[in-house]
Amino acid sequence: MKLLVPSWRDLNDRDGRLIRLAEFLGGRAEILPLENGTAFSEAFFEERVADKHSCLVVNPEVLSRFFPHGSFPRELASYLIVNFPSLLVYNLGPEEFSASVLKAFSDGRLESVCPMEGHDATYTVAAWGEFGGSFSGLTFNYTDPLQDQVLSEKPTAGALTNLITVDKRPLLAGIHGGNAEVFFLAATGPADLDATWDGKPLIQYFSRLLPAAMVVRHIFREQCWLADQNHACLIIDDPLLQKEYGFLNYEDVLRSMDTYNFHTSIAFIPHNFQRNSRDVTRIFRERSDRYSICFHGNDHTEAEFATDDADLLNSMLRVAEARMDAYRGAAGIECDRVMVFPQGNFSSTAMKVLRARNFHAAVNTGAFPRGEDAALCLADLLEPAVLKYGGFPLFLRKYVRTITQEEIAFDLFFGKPILVVEHHNIFKDPGVLEELAQRINGLAPGIQWSSVRTAIEGSWLRRQAEHGKIRARVYSKASRISNDSDRPRQYVIEWPERGTPDIERVMLDGANSDYARGEDGSVRFALTVGPGESRLVEVVHENKFGVSDANTRLGWTAKAFMRRRLSEIRDNHLSRNPRILSVAKYLKTRLLPSKSASAERAE
Repeated sequence: MKLLVPSWRDLNDRDGRLIRLAEFLGGRAEILPLENGTAFSEAFFEERVADKHSCLVVNPEVLSRFFPHGSFPRELASYLIVNFPSLLVYNLGPEEFSASVLKAFSDGRLESVCPMEGHDATYTVAAWGEFGGSFSGLTFNYTDPLQDQVLSEKPTAGALTNLITVDKRPLLAGIHGGNAEVFFLAATGPADLDATWDGKPLIQYFSRLLPAAMVVRHIFREQCWLADQNHACLIIDDPLLQKEYGFLNYEDVLRSMDTYNFHTSIAFIPHNFQRNSRDVTRIFRERSDRYSICFHGNDHTEAEFATDDADLLNSMLRVAEARMDAYRGAAGIECDRVMVFPQGNFSSTAMKVLRARNFHAAVNTGAFPRGEDAALCLADLLEPAVLKYGGFPLFLRKYVRTITQEEIAFDLFFGKPILVVEHHNIFKDPGVLEELAQRINGLAPGIQWSSVRTAIEGSWLRRQAEHGKIRARVYSKASRISNDSDRPRQYVIEWPERGTPDIERVMLDGANSDYARGEDGSVRFALTVGPGESRLVEVVHENKFGVSDANTRLGWTAKAFMRRRLSEIRDNHLSRNPRILSVAKYLKTRLLPSKSASAERAE
């Protein structure tokens, strides 16, 4: 199966974007050059298109020049519907020719397109088999419907399936006619995946991405990149492992996790490795199905991972690892090799040093390094992890109180793990968190709640390849490939490394493995996984960075000590008295240098 895209001379811009989206999702596209004379006629297709097992793309803007009388023949539409299993009619305008295309391919059921009017339109995705994926059955409000169009239906025409509607009017519709499925998309065309991201929530690209993506997924099915398993994790930043920390009581949270089925990873500050309760440590050790920990900086001093000093970063990470190794030896708890950046601040240098120290990934609420000019395109944001910074994966997370059901569905659709974050004060009103867990479990009934490491390791994409093989695209520096079928499967593993030169070796189940480098810098190798087995694949990098003693000097140590104790006073005492807390924050802003609101929230 492929997209067959008719083209006259230069490729139409919107067709180019559609091809880019299809190939991003794992589909194939072929351009069909049109010619004067016999172009776009039955004779043309019989002569030029031997393999019609394709989805024919019908773009009125491209085809109008071949029909000088301004009307698309219904007989030709009938021929195409009989001979192609799928057709996509899109990029529709107010012109008469567009209307004739709609009428011809819908047998008169659709008449034209018209613009949306007003604001706060309601979008509904039909529960039509697996077509809508994680959006199936969802209704949600959209923020800017002015850019959208809808299809105008002929009253009582029937036999039309409205797949996505805007205020009950079709944005995407389908007809099953003859041997073909015909899809009609009122949106003017897909977004440009290579355009610079404007920082808006990705859900605001819904109508410019998801309808076309759903059609592509439906057509190509297992040939598209799909998540092997959906994963989720709640991350709580900062707390010590003591019976109570602020509003967080570990026994109460455990009961809540068992009741509502979720997992909590504590973003743990290595500075605190000697200051934890034995009873709470025992809970983490015995209930690793519900509790885990990961790295949260080292001392959690302000913007400690936003520095460009690679030697200092290397030294900080060495200290952090030594502290957590000591804690593992004393408490028997493994700290996931995943870095959650303090205050959400990081540098691109920090990403390179984390890679060199063989952390598996980083997690953050923001996608940009602090104080650096960096640009991300939409494609960077649609992958499970951002790979822009030296090929080291950055997974993004959202706050419990602000994430919406449609944002959850968006991340699930593109195979992203659902990572949500809060601080101890979320447990002042745990119902908000419990409601979110229920919503996530409802959107993805088979979702696996786990440690942040397991969630990241398991967030790899797969697609069916030739000869029964499965291509697997992994994002974490360590990933577990599992085969839950009843027969052996052959996988071709690839890391989209993006040209990083410092790979030392690739390991399979702890042993060195042969691998190859693709032209795009990706790492690739093949393996067979038996029925019911799982195998751990890892890429190991060299560490050529130096060291610095700046973070062991008395001034640094004293600052880290004071910061941690003052933060704990705030969380354990001031947070319970809003009036005193507001006074403390006011005094802080008057006596200390100003700080961004996002950094204030991230502490």
